[in-house]
Amino acid sequence: MKDALRQFGLSTYEIRAFEAIIQRKSTLKELATRASIPPGKVYSVSKQLISRGIIEQTTTRPKVLYVTNVSAVMQRIIADLEHKQQQTVSVLQTLATRHDAEQGHATPFFELGTTIQDNNRIQLRSFLEAEKEVLQIINVHHKPRTNRGSKIQWEKAIAQKVAEGVQIKAIYPVGLALPPLLAQLAATNNRFTVRRLNLDYTRCDIIDGKKVLLKLVHEDPLAFGGVVFIENRAFAQNLKKVFDKFWDEAQEIR
Repeated sequence: MKDALRQFGLSTYEIRAFEAIIQRKSTLKELATRASIPPGKVYSVSKQLISRGIIEQTTTRPKVLYVTNVSAVMQRIIADLEHKQQQTVSVLQTLATRHDAEQGHATPFFELGTTIQDNNRIQLRSFLEAEKEVLQIINVHHKPRTNRGSKIQWEKAIAQKVAEGVQIKAIYPVGLALPPLLAQLAATNNRFTVRRLNLDYTRCDIIDGKKVLLKLVHEDPLAFGGVVFIENRAFAQNLKKVFDKFWDEAQEIR
């Protein structure tokens, strides 16, 4: 816990104070003794913890320091650490992407596809790179009979990932027949779940809550607009909220 609290920005004395207070309520004098904090520093240490919402104090005299809910405090600390971590990740991804672009190199964090061949290769990333979860929104312009060779490849990749333990949730249009492999998978494996909802929303996959594939599709299957693959947690989380809303509205049928 000490290492995590240091990453949160707490000093050694603040960590000692927090650990002591979650064990037992304390006055400043008691805290100085129990946490081995110099008497001249214990006031400033407690004041800093109070200002950050980590501990509280009574209005009595002498004032008593306490923590109402350790889990709530930890939730705030975890959220702050995750936010800082994501900021760091975003900076590193931006630097790498910019450098790769200047050198004319491909980057795994952002990829554009402008051809059917690009689409086939990039779509596979949704499944090959998934470790825990893929959320799919299939819109009403989805054409299951076109490019069957490519689609069979994707369907086999889905089946393989489900066998490896990846959870895949897909929203398909109402009345659209699932390809035989996926229909069998939906009927026999609860890690591949399909719900039905007619959507004109952008066709997309959200992978592990941090990667997104967007496909620009049209009612004309020959009007291929392109495909975008982005690794950005904030963007993925925004789309996940959209997916969750649609998922709740969708019908639980196969």
